[in-house]
Amino acid sequence: MQSVKTREQRARRKLSKDGLILRKSRVRNWHGDDFGGYMIIEARYNYIVAGEKFNLDLEDVERYADE
Repeated sequence: MQSVKTREQRARRKLSKDGLILRKSRVRNWHGDDFGGYMIIEARYNYIVAGEKFNLDLEDVERYADE
């Protein structure tokens, strides 16, 4: 089984090939809605593609990267 960090880095590489950036929420509030979530951003024009409120989990990101 792969670690979360390995899976995250693999998703980052796949997304970067398509000109996308993976951002992880930096909120330190355990009760926040977006704690630890992900957002996918289009690199060239800097707009949000998916996960507007950091509402993607790692499985969602991997699924998006594979499509």
